[in-house]
Amino acid sequence: MAIWVVVLLIGAAGLFGGLVNAFLAHEGFLLPRMDSLPHGGRIWRPGFLGNMLVGTVTAVVLAGLYSPLGSVEIGARDDVVAYRLTIAGLVGALLSGIGGARLLTNEVNRRFEQATTEQLTNALQEWVSRLPR
Repeated sequence: MAIWVVVLLIGAAGLFGGLVNAFLAHEGFLLPRMDSLPHGGRIWRPGFLGNMLVGTVTAVVLAGLYSPLGSVEIGARDDVVAYRLTIAGLVGALLSGIGGARLLTNEVNRRFEQATTEQLTNALQEWVSRLPR
C-alpha cells in the first residue's frame, strides 16, 4: 500500500476519533465560536471541527513516532517501500484521535472554568465591598 494512502487512512481514523470525542463531550456538536465573558474577556471554543482537526494531527503524529510508519524514509518511492497497515495501526489511530481531541476539550473547558471563577470572585468581592457595615 502506498505510504500516502496509509497516512490518509490514519488521518481519517484520527478525524473519526475527534468526531467520537465531540459526541461523547457534554457540549456535543458545537460549531467553533468565541465566548465572551462578562467583563470583556474572550475564550475561543474550537467545537467539533477543532476536535476533528486535533484528532487527525494526533493520530498522524503518534503513528509517525510509535509505529513502523516512522521508519519510512521521506521521499522514498512508493514502488520501493511497501507498508502494510494493520487493524491494530488503524484502531490505534482512532484511539489516539479520541485521546488528542479529549485533551483539547479538557483544556478549553479548564480555561473557561478558570476565567468564569475569576469573574465570579471579582463580582463577589465587589458586591461584598458595597455592603453596609
